[in-house]
Amino acid sequence: MIWRRLFGYFPASLAGGLASFGAVYALTRLLSPADYGFYALALTTMGIVYTLSVTWAEAAAYRFAGAAQTAAARADHIRTIMALLAASAGLAIALMSCAILITTAPMLRMALISAMSTMVLTPLVNAAQEMNRAQHRVSRYSTLRVIQDLGAFALGTFLAWQTGLGAAAPFVGLASVLALLAVIEGSRLWRESHGGHFDAKRVRPYLAYGVPVAIALTLNIALDAGDRFLIALFLGPEAVGVYAAGYGIADKTVGLLCIWAAAAGGPMMMQAWEREGPEAVRDVSAQVARTLMMIAAPAATGLALVAQPLAEVMIGGEMRAQAAQIIPWIALSGLINGFVLHYVSEAFQLSHRTALRAGLMVIPAVANIAVNMVLLPWIGLMGAVYSTLACYALALLLLAGVGRRLAPLGWPWVDFLRIGGACAAMAIAVRMIPAIGGLSELALKAAIGAAVYAAAALAFDVAGARVAAQQFVLSRAHRI
Repeated sequence: MIWRRLFGYFPASLAGGLASFGAVYALTRLLSPADYGFYALALTTMGIVYTLSVTWAEAAAYRFAGAAQTAAARADHIRTIMALLAASAGLAIALMSCAILITTAPMLRMALISAMSTMVLTPLVNAAQEMNRAQHRVSRYSTLRVIQDLGAFALGTFLAWQTGLGAAAPFVGLASVLALLAVIEGSRLWRESHGGHFDAKRVRPYLAYGVPVAIALTLNIALDAGDRFLIALFLGPEAVGVYAAGYGIADKTVGLLCIWAAAAGGPMMMQAWEREGPEAVRDVSAQVARTLMMIAAPAATGLALVAQPLAEVMIGGEMRAQAAQIIPWIALSGLINGFVLHYVSEAFQLSHRTALRAGLMVIPAVANIAVNMVLLPWIGLMGAVYSTLACYALALLLLAGVGRRLAPLGWPWVDFLRIGGACAAMAIAVRMIPAIGGLSELALKAAIGAAVYAAAALAFDVAGARVAAQQFVLSRAHRI
């Protein structure tokens, strides 16, 4: 069941990966390290403001779409969400305006102004996509995501190349594509909500559920990328650019794979909870955890193994050497964060205990600030890397320990060990390949690593891979 949905979401995940890798490749060459650092700071600021002010409504759009069973209930749900999104977008613009007013660097200010223009459009598009996901409209979700990610990347890169927009170029490209999608999805939602009206009674439960989700995600962003502001303070914008370049390859790659698995697994867990109760979640969640680990763990391992040739191929020369050093550590932290965001957090969302999750996330977020303030002046950029890894591990332990009392999530440890064994076999094979540098080394190691992991996964029967392969062969034989 989950694999069929995964294949449906695969185009969206692939487009996100291409856009993320492409942005690092292009922007680290088209922008100076300082301008790339300003772009990263603007992106982080936008993420924090947007998550804090708007994401609560998007979370409610997803979570309560499943409970709206009748056409009338769905219409009221949509109209209520659209009104709340408009108010939330106004708050986001006000907060971004404050950030712009206190900014002194001209390039950063221009990037923030461009980022603010997306705040009017993104809420509608994202909420529509969350409802598409909740209602299992996989094809529509994937198609729109492909248009958004690849369109924004292509236009943003073109503007960075042909204009003097600098760090603002990617945001102008994103705003242009969002304008098209907002018209498409906005008109669809208006048609689907015909006859519906704003229901004030829905606001309180939506707020009670969504606001803690937004706070927790904001704290996660602070843990994920808030250290960029401290890096800028202690080491300057050029160091932010280096950090963001390495982070953009390693964390985004693993993170997108985790999002891919969660896009298919999250609705399955919610459906099991709503229809059959908490105990039904155990088997479904174990399947999701198994799939998440099977997809993300080899990616994190592979990134660590090819960090040097990957940096040579993907990152501009001025930022390449230091970025290669941080890629392996950020790949591991991305795997841990994937389980924080897309697995253990589900226990709090399913049980509507999102406020508890937000409270717990304060601990690693504050710890990250404290550790960064100690390590950055002492050991430089790697201090931020070590702090991120340690605080993600702390967040995972906290949420998993408390969440087990709220929802019986499964932990298929035997499959995890098998996946670890397959990753170890891949690592041994890749380490035996000589370092020839550049694209040739990257392609050779990636191909051999993928082949060895696939063979080891079959040998260890990871997540029933051997049986699945046998069934596939038999089905093809019967067709012939």
